[in-house]
Amino acid sequence: MSRSLDAILCEDDDLNLLNNIKPPKPKESPKEDQAITAFKKLVEFFGTHKREPNKNNSDERTLAIHLEAYRTRPELRTKVQEYDTIGLLQAKGEKPREVTTLDDIFDDDDMDLLGGVDESIFNLNNVKPSKEKDQPDEIGSSKPCADFYRYEKFFQDLQKVLHSKSVMLERFSRKSDASVGQVFILRGLLCYVDSVISEGINNANPLNPRLRVIFANGTETDLLKLSLARALYKDPHSRRVNFDPNLFSEKTVSISQKDRPTGFIYILGTESTSPALASLKAAGKLVKIGYSTQEVRERIKNAENERTYLEAPVQLLAKIDCYNLNPQKFENLVHAFLYQQRINITLTSRDGTQYHPEEWFAIEMETAVSVCEKIIEGTITQYRMDNTMGKMVKK
Repeated sequence: MSRSLDAILCEDDDLNLLNNIKPPKPKESPKEDQAITAFKKLVEFFGTHKREPNKNNSDERTLAIHLEAYRTRPELRTKVQEYDTIGLLQAKGEKPREVTTLDDIFDDDDMDLLGGVDESIFNLNNVKPSKEKDQPDEIGSSKPCADFYRYEKFFQDLQKVLHSKSVMLERFSRKSDASVGQVFILRGLLCYVDSVISEGINNANPLNPRLRVIFANGTETDLLKLSLARALYKDPHSRRVNFDPNLFSEKTVSISQKDRPTGFIYILGTESTSPALASLKAAGKLVKIGYSTQEVRERIKNAENERTYLEAPVQLLAKIDCYNLNPQKFENLVHAFLYQQRINITLTSRDGTQYHPEEWFAIEMETAVSVCEKIIEGTITQYRMDNTMGKMVKK
């Protein structure tokens, strides 16, 4: 007869087979190498504090000593290299090794993972080289546009009239073209096709050049013409922006490659009642020269609250529309040319602190306008300032 397990176990154990039976001990997991454990603590510290441990801090000194050991001792470095997900093993100022060839990969094989590879696999036999072609690439990573000051005003003015009847938005189709000078809406952003960077790989396909594309968020990218067209076609919300280049008042916007507005040079007077400025104001020789990418009146509407405007209302004495102007270079030239005329006065702010006004010069408004015009023309080097008369004269 079949019996249950309990019945069997309850019988007398005449042979003492079940004596001293104990449950097996749980297997202990192998202990992790202390070098790896300590390195993980370093990674955890860096993830929390976003910096390396400081040897001068008593709480962090041990971690800092460990980090130095990992960087200087090859045997430790090899042990923890696979756990270094944030580049801790790379010392400050040490440039990461650039890997550009297959030899670089083999030379960088510290753990000998690629040892014993049969190098014959790199020999190509019975393979005919195909002709090099331009393959449409996707719109990849963008980068900051270094000269975005040249395009910012254009995008701002276009945005203001984008949904007016004077601008026409068209869906991009297979038969459409993406050429230099055109404006599109791609992935919700205005973009402008600025120029041709290259005519394709080895000029093999002149119909698919590489283009420079500027976006309204201050970034740019370069991509093949067919890639841009494909991205526009795949985006259901993409549009071509058609408008008259003369749409904007005072011709402050142009999408030609030679003349693109970048902002305004402004010359201001002040209504400050500070006694320190009284003599200059009486002589009509106190002006501020500045540069703005937005409308000047918008820029100066809060002048009473800003030290740069002497915490007082200002008058707009002159405004010059600028095209293709680098504002940083312009400001440097103004400050260099009018160095002797820049006022050196200490004023007291409303909160009681002292400050030195910047971009204010002891010259007449007409002289300030002439200096700005000569800088824009590129002829400023033909002139000098007569410091006695405070006038600009030919060299």
